Amino acid sequence: PGLAAQIAGGSGALVVWLACAAVSIPLLLVFAIIGRAHPDAGGIAAVMKKAFGRMGYAPATFLFLGAVSVGLPSIAIVGGNYASAAFGISPFMAAALLIAGATSVNLLSTGLANRMSAGLASAVIIVLVVLAVLGWVATQPSTSFVAGAELQDISVFGTTFMMVFFAFTGWEVAANLAGEFRNPKRDFPLAMAMSFGLAVILYLVLALIVAAAGPSAATEAPFSVVLTAGYGELAGQLVSIIAIILIFANLSAAVWAVSRMVYSAAQERLVVRRLANTSDGVPIPAVLATASVLKLVTLLASAGTLRLEVLLSAAGLNFLLLYAGAAAALTKLTSLRSLQALGVESVVVVGVLLYMCGLQHLVYPAVLIGCGGWAAISLSRSETTGTQTALTGEVS
Repeated sequence: PGLAAQIAGGSGALVVWLACAAVSIPLLLVFAIIGRAHPDAGGIAAVMKKAFGRMGYAPATFLFLGAVSVGLPSIAIVGGNYASAAFGISPFMAAALLIAGATSVNLLSTGLANRMSAGLASAVIIVLVVLAVLGWVATQPSTSFVAGAELQDISVFGTTFMMVFFAFTGWEVAANLAGEFRNPKRDFPLAMAMSFGLAVILYLVLALIVAAAGPSAATEAPFSVVLTAGYGELAGQLVSIIAIILIFANLSAAVWAVSRMVYSAAQERLVVRRLANTSDGVPIPAVLATASVLKLVTLLASAGTLRLEVLLSAAGLNFLLLYAGAAAALTKLTSLRSLQALGVESVVVVGVLLYMCGLQHLVYPAVLIGCGGWAAISLSRSETTGTQTALTGEVS
């Protein structure tokens, strides 16, 4: 919220948050339908494989890994900024320490990473609600912020939209859990709708609080500023510490999930085969490779090569493209005209947003898609060559 207000202004950022919520609705419907019809723990990549084969699976895998490679360091840097606000240390050094700690948790105890993941959702909701209540009392936002919200510069909208959209990602993970519901056809869409409604309400309230707090809160650690101004320095330090703990738990769970995807990609021979090695059930090479990429991106950010808003925007753009891929997969997998229309509508919406945000931002995902396509083609050629060799041997 602080970065969005910094780029687009307090009232302008509200327009972006509302736009992200509106755009998410058809995409949310896509995942609700996919989760009901194709409950699969493999995520978007598995859905793309069902619809388009390996040429869908490999680019989707690379896009996802590319998204988290810049998205997770962003989360760590946000935690680093809260550490800087509380203790005055370098935000990038704190981010590197958070990544190192999350890596250690995964190397030492997979069960601990899983428990952190399980407890994270409830803790985040509780903290956000508390922040919303305390922040609202401290800033007393006026409805004039909503009535006067406007954003005239389309380039500012595009940049801010992609950055904020990263906060609306995660539905692809929920879609993987549909098979675990007792009555998926009834309960899964309801759970998706309720979680979306709660998220949107919390996001808008927090954005209103940052707007009401003024330019001083347009920082990477806005709620430390808001609570310090409203309740004193101790309150600001406390919220910073809580944010750091939550982000550490988030990173620990994310490193676990991403390293398993790297491990799976290695088994599929999309990346170096050595990354599929394990020790006592832990894919240590995959965990270390994941951590190395996250630390490298953090290092580039500390050198000023990559700004935080650029990292968040790149992650949001990759996820948006993945969601368009999921919508296209739905169009391919279903025979119902209404669902095909929903898939086409979602793809068109994404296309319009990409145009508004500037096609120059597509270079990074285009490279990732190209690498995925090349990996899929190389693997198919290798398998064809192997089959031909085997057949030749049998004939001989």
